[in-house]
Amino acid sequence: MKKYFLHNGSENIGPFDIEELKEQKITKETQVWYEGLVDWKEASEIEELKSILPVTPPPLTKKVAPQSFAEAKISEPKKKNIFRKVLKIIAIVLIVYLGAALIINAINENSSNESSYVESVMTIEQIEAQSPLDYLNASGTYNENFFGDAIKVNGIVTNSATMTTYKDITIRVDYYSKTKTLLNSEEYMLYEFYSPNSTKEFKLKVKNYNNVASLGWEVVNASVN
Repeated sequence: MKKYFLHNGSENIGPFDIEELKEQKITKETQVWYEGLVDWKEASEIEELKSILPVTPPPLTKKVAPQSFAEAKISEPKKKNIFRKVLKIIAIVLIVYLGAALIINAINENSSNESSYVESVMTIEQIEAQSPLDYLNASGTYNENFFGDAIKVNGIVTNSATMTTYKDITIRVDYYSKTKTLLNSEEYMLYEFYSPNSTKEFKLKVKNYNNVASLGWEVVNASVN
């Protein structure tokens, strides 16, 4: 039976079968992963999950009864007054919008000039080498061993840099209780090369602590090749 993992914005939770997923109250935007996927997908992109996603009905529109000729004649002056008020409001909104747009454009132009200057001084490779954590991401799944004293992590490291190869990546594994309290953290070094625009799998066997309900991990350091 296929097992699914969810990501709540800060950590992975799971695994769940499709019946257990119904109790998780997932939405169309919930990030889901199962064995065989290269990366996470939104629940709405996975065909077999569409049947358990909540459906929102369209708003109910009320039918307005047609006015008689006499009612239309009486209400015409009121409509003109309302129309004039709407025009005034639109004019005020346009003036405010144009003023705000001019100010934002001036700020953006100034920021763009500063950014262009910095980028002209630093090459793309230098920028990527300076901030490796902006380009390295770690994801994957995990499960306990037979004795329950260790946890096997099957992870994936993705390098989204365009020119820079990284190496000797440090992965920090965080242990959480069922109340999402951080119980402990451990760091592991991956002695591999990660070329630009690449994905590479890794495996870790980490210690299992008491009261651990879930794990999370991320790249916290890396060297430039």
